[in-house]
Amino acid sequence: MTKIEEKTGVGTAIVRLSVNLAADAMDTLRWLANRRGLSLTETIRRAITVLKFIEDEVDKGNKLAVVETDANGQERVREILLVA
Repeated sequence: MTKIEEKTGVGTAIVRLSVNLAADAMDTLRWLANRRGLSLTETIRRAITVLKFIEDEVDKGNKLAVVETDANGQERVREILLVA
């Protein structure tokens, strides 16, 4: 269940959002926030920004990849496949 309340003021509208998350998803969100010293709200904002970037790149026909470096300094590229 999601609850959304919008507040408008000077500049950007602020939306209050209530979302139900599974315990493991909440644990991950807290871990991410603590790792960077961020609030849960800022962590969610950043996650949305990253997902938007990924979607934009895929829409342009670009591929996403991870470049791994092994102990010898050799690089290996792995493509990231997104499931709809």
